[in-house]
Amino acid sequence: MESLLLINSGMNLTENNPMQLNNYILLVLMLLLLSCSSNAITFRVFVPPGTDSVMVIGNISDLGSWDHESALPMQKIDDTTFTATLLITSAKQLEYKFTRGSWETEALNPDSSVPANHRTTLRKSTILQHRIYQWSDNVKRKASERTLGITGNVIFHSDFYSPQLNNYRTVTVLLPPSYEDALQKHYPVLYLHDGQNVFSPWTSLSGNEWHLDETAAELTANGDMKEIIMVAIDHGEDRTGEYSPKHKGNDYSIFLVETVKPWIDSTYRSLTGPENTAVMGSSMGGIISFHLGWEFDDIFGFAGCLSPAFLVDNKEIVKRVEDYSGNKKGCLFILYNGTEELEAQLQPAVSEMIKILDRKGYIENRDYCYSIFDGATHTELEWAKQSRIIFTTFFKQ
Repeated sequence: MESLLLINSGMNLTENNPMQLNNYILLVLMLLLLSCSSNAITFRVFVPPGTDSVMVIGNISDLGSWDHESALPMQKIDDTTFTATLLITSAKQLEYKFTRGSWETEALNPDSSVPANHRTTLRKSTILQHRIYQWSDNVKRKASERTLGITGNVIFHSDFYSPQLNNYRTVTVLLPPSYEDALQKHYPVLYLHDGQNVFSPWTSLSGNEWHLDETAAELTANGDMKEIIMVAIDHGEDRTGEYSPKHKGNDYSIFLVETVKPWIDSTYRSLTGPENTAVMGSSMGGIISFHLGWEFDDIFGFAGCLSPAFLVDNKEIVKRVEDYSGNKKGCLFILYNGTEELEAQLQPAVSEMIKILDRKGYIENRDYCYSIFDGATHTELEWAKQSRIIFTTFFKQ
């Protein structure tokens, strides 16, 4: 109470200055939080002038578990300063980033590159202070910059229109080494969600990539997998909605089935049957991959579901599989998950899905493959390692 009286007596806070009053009330509340709890974490960021809003998004539920709908909004103190405070009850390994509400508006490094996740171990009250130099939607990238770090013959199809979702995105096609010379040869196709993240750290939202280009080049050169065409589809602004079957996921699925795939098959020398067509993604991309393999097994013969977030939408996809009474699906599903942080939160729903598949007569290592990777976290670097196994399973030479 003494702090409140001191501030109030030192400043002329009146109804004529509501913004100033609100800011100081916020500061007082923050001070009270810090004094009452030994686990108060305050984020403070200094931003470019004109910034309208800032959110903290991260790997714990208080920061949205990487979902912008539940991320932590920050309070504007002045034109260049935002702050937010949360309480923790135990030591946590924290990873976080700053955005203005979507991955298309995340904070960038001074050189316009995408930063890696901020990481820290929270054990006591602290202030985490950062300076934001620019936002990704304010940086105009050259088309040639997308090729940085990519191995192989890559083609970018920008402004690819989705009539089902009424939006545009980039579709990136990575061709196999022999494509330009073996003109009579046709190739299996792997469709990938979160296309920004799979080939290049420059466009990856976390600053890390899946290294699928290097992995495929190495495995094909060693004779461990077939040559394939990879089609990486960027997500739209509403990533969570597009990858959730309960929301826009059905429209996104039809976009792949009726727009993207027919166009790929008519533009490139692809093998078109389900035995030569795979889909793969992680987290929400893992859900939509499972959905595509489950509902369109006449098109997709393989579905790689890494760290699938089956728990979202009140486990809608788990319940749908449980309620299904038709013929066994013809798609081979691969389900991988880790053990750390967000992976541990996802595991119960993944385990439930496996039990349902078992009860319905699906045979492990024939109808589905399942592994838990001890120590693995919810990151592109882990999915890069796991993708090596998927490549030699789906596209075994």
